[in-house]
Amino acid sequence: MNEQEQLMDNLLNVDLEIIDVVRELHQGNWDSQSLKHQVGDLLKIRDEMVQKLMSAKGDHHQCDCDHDHSH
Repeated sequence: MNEQEQLMDNLLNVDLEIIDVVRELHQGNWDSQSLKHQVGDLLKIRDEMVQKLMSAKGDHHQCDCDHDHSH
C-alpha cells in the first residue's frame, strides 16, 4: 500500500470513528461535552489528513470526470 492509499485508509477509519461518536452523542441527547470535544478533535485530525492527502497528490487539478477542479 502506498502512502496515498494509507492516508485514504486512515481517513476512512477517522470518518467511521466520527460517525460512532456522533451516534453516541445523538443517543445521549447531545449532552456530553467530552464527546463534543472528541468530535472536534477528530474533525481536526480529519482535516489535517485531507490536507496531507491533497498535497501528496500534488497540484493535479484534473480527474477523470472532465470537470475543472482548479477553482
